[in-house]
Amino acid sequence: MIGKYISVGIGSSKNKDPYKAGIEAAQKALSQIDKEPTFSIVYTNAAADQNEIVKGINEKLGKNWVGASADKQFDSESAYDKDTVVSVLCIKSNYLHFGVGVAENYRKNPKEEAIKATRIAMKDVKRNPYVDAYIQFTRTKKQEYNNIVRTPPYFILTFASGAEFKNKNSLPGNEIEFLNGILEYLGPHIPVFGGSASSDFEEYLYKNKGENYQFANGKVLTNSGVVVFVVCNLFFTTKVKHSYMASDKFAAITKLDKTGYEILEINGNEPILEYCKLINCKKVDYLKDPFRYSLKNPFGIITLDGHTYVREALPNPDNKTFHSTYKLIKNYVMNILQYDKINYSKPMLEILNDSIKKDKPAVTLFCNCSTRRLLVKDGEKKIQEKIKSTYKNLNLFGFYSFGEFGSDQTSSAQLHSETVTALTIYDQLLVEGK
Repeated sequence: MIGKYISVGIGSSKNKDPYKAGIEAAQKALSQIDKEPTFSIVYTNAAADQNEIVKGINEKLGKNWVGASADKQFDSESAYDKDTVVSVLCIKSNYLHFGVGVAENYRKNPKEEAIKATRIAMKDVKRNPYVDAYIQFTRTKKQEYNNIVRTPPYFILTFASGAEFKNKNSLPGNEIEFLNGILEYLGPHIPVFGGSASSDFEEYLYKNKGENYQFANGKVLTNSGVVVFVVCNLFFTTKVKHSYMASDKFAAITKLDKTGYEILEINGNEPILEYCKLINCKKVDYLKDPFRYSLKNPFGIITLDGHTYVREALPNPDNKTFHSTYKLIKNYVMNILQYDKINYSKPMLEILNDSIKKDKPAVTLFCNCSTRRLLVKDGEKKIQEKIKSTYKNLNLFGFYSFGEFGSDQTSSAQLHSETVTALTIYDQLLVEGK
């Protein structure tokens, strides 16, 4: 798609040779913009040889790109497919400027590493002071202040190593702490989009296998966090949606281990037994299929403004305690959320319906929770096919992740679960969008 202010190219490949797959996907994306891209984003299959993929990508794109390995990938041409090796999004625009910062070995001190990476990313931006200043000057002349404040001329893209197995040991991601570092440095109102670098979720869940990878500056990274600071003179929106409803059942996390990831007591009782009581399920039945029960009735945090954030927890091998995929704090009071079967597959379509009705979308980036895909099986694939048939000219680029970074205009950025987060960039200057 070649637009007035932004051009977008998308390419993917199922070539079993990872080097050739990288070349094919990049070449296809490049052919749609007809010029060298300003910046690119890449998602990969974690089971493929990452170095070979990157070698192919670098031959076509150079090193001006970032990305992450994913559970699954999808785009406007095809729904997710287990055989997709690599997906590439190329962006060409004189109104977008990107700066990249990397936090290597980020688990060691995620908050401080995020601050350093964000500082580097902001210094790395090669902005155009004349265009940027003119756009902002014109906004103050033409728009009301509420429009100016709601859509600032910048946002953050970020990818951080998520939960994985290394040498048969389970390693949680530290995405929440990493995000907190970004927000501490930039303040709570910066729009954020991204996700956890991930691997095949079935392999991770049932076989205790899976490492993940991050990419920046033409390199393969592990155990890292990538921050991209984007100066954006185009209108954009960020969205967050999930399909769970609050209930009248609550669980106080009364005891945790020192890491904050192991739930040792709920309401003063054995965690799994108490959870089963709350969802009206026998423990023996729960342990036969804990994944299904835990995803249909996950823990959730309800904030004072009514927002609900999902927090996953799955049983430990002792069949008594839970492992939380998110770091918790003692005496958190969690709501037991309810699965909305009727609307579970609709968040992506709802986000697009809202975006398409307004203005001129150039591309929508999605980060979709990998457990949504497993819970509804082909439901997610069907909704993507419906999107493709409904919005034939839409540029869509997304991946399934173990954790979703996202924000909207009424809440600060969060690490989400069981959620769809989105970033839509429009082919309109900020002075035109509302």
